[in-house]
Amino acid sequence: MYEKFGQFINGKWQKSLSGETYNVINPANEELIGKASKANKDDIELALKSAEKGFISWKNTSPWERSKIIRKISELIRKKTNILSRWLTIEVGKPLAEGVGEANGAADIFEWSSEEAKRIYGETLQGRSPDTKIHVYYQPVGVAAALVPWNFPITLASRKISTALSAGCSVI
Repeated sequence: MYEKFGQFINGKWQKSLSGETYNVINPANEELIGKASKANKDDIELALKSAEKGFISWKNTSPWERSKIIRKISELIRKKTNILSRWLTIEVGKPLAEGVGEANGAADIFEWSSEEAKRIYGETLQGRSPDTKIHVYYQPVGVAAALVPWNFPITLASRKISTALSAGCSVI
């Protein structure tokens, strides 16, 4: 399974530039379930450059179009709930029912963020004096870095990735 994946950079899955891997162990029985590609500093730099290029395009994508794309992610998660929950059980040691709940929760997070993408409003506030107004504009700022802990990997990744995307930022 892990041989097909690695780092998703420039629109494709690729192995680490160094070719290094690390063991993925099933915590329930301590069996080796595969070797995953181990990213290093060079891989991160490559991912960042790719995300910076993607940011230029993504920030100029209309909020309504971003919403459609993010909603599609929620639909894909729902379609793959059984696979995702099974892998959560194997990799993290979650009971299968909790894995199903986490995958469905992640789909809900993406769905919610898809709707929020349409509601990135600015604000006009009264200034200190009657003849001044303060205008607030929300704009994408760049690439977001999302670190994900082991205990709720799909849920926490979904919160970070979906909100960055809905705001118009790219994410690594």
